[in-house]
Amino acid sequence: MSIKDILVHVDGDDGSALGLAISQARRFGARLTGLFARNETHAPSVVATLPSEALLAAAEAAKRAFDAATAGIETRWWQIERGGPEQLVAEAVFCCHYVDLVVVGQSQRRGGRVPADFVEKLILLSGRPVLVVPPGGASATVGRRVVIGWRSGKEAARALHDSLPLMAGAEQVVVASVGRTGGLTDTTPRVDVVEHLRAHGLPVSGERFHIEDLGVMDALLSRAYDLDCDLLVVGAHRGKALSFGGKIGAGTRHILAHAGLPVLFAS
Repeated sequence: MSIKDILVHVDGDDGSALGLAISQARRFGARLTGLFARNETHAPSVVATLPSEALLAAAEAAKRAFDAATAGIETRWWQIERGGPEQLVAEAVFCCHYVDLVVVGQSQRRGGRVPADFVEKLILLSGRPVLVVPPGGASATVGRRVVIGWRSGKEAARALHDSLPLMAGAEQVVVASVGRTGGLTDTTPRVDVVEHLRAHGLPVSGERFHIEDLGVMDALLSRAYDLDCDLLVVGAHRGKALSFGGKIGAGTRHILAHAGLPVLFAS
């Protein structure tokens, strides 16, 4: 498993996501794609499905900053130029299908540059691991010290395995199990996620939390901060909403909104 194609969303934010994406592109010798996707604020342009001069100017400024920051890296530039929020999200999700890793900043702190559920939709619909970076809160390293939120299920298993390249060479990996193991009978093999990760040569230990609801999410964040982690890994569960693509669960949304370190989500 290797990361050779990284996409970073750029929209004129504080540059934290771009900085981290650049460091990982250098680390893996990967190509880095800059995707400009930003709300169109000029109503007639939305109706006409044509980009406004302001949007084109913002895209050009973002591309200049991207080109200047990525000297020496293989890059390409993709640009979404039209449509309202739903079309912007749909086109961004489509672009994510063609890379190994998506890097994006927390949308809640962007002042309306993207739809409020932009990052949620990338996580739920892209089928790719999404590394969410807090503003100004990421170092150049990711995967040196890691907490993995584990509750046996599709989402957690996907997140754990998507994070393996990022954890190569880790100094410490803590698997924080939540609630019951679940799904076991007398005939079920004795599974052990810690043992599985040790097979990958990782320095891993396990802990168990017995906390309900959002308290689990705060406990995961607190443990990551206590260990001075540079990566939290969690599976992104869907909520009960029936909107396009569904909505992310309350616990996952809590981490997405409040994390002060990079978080790798998979669904």
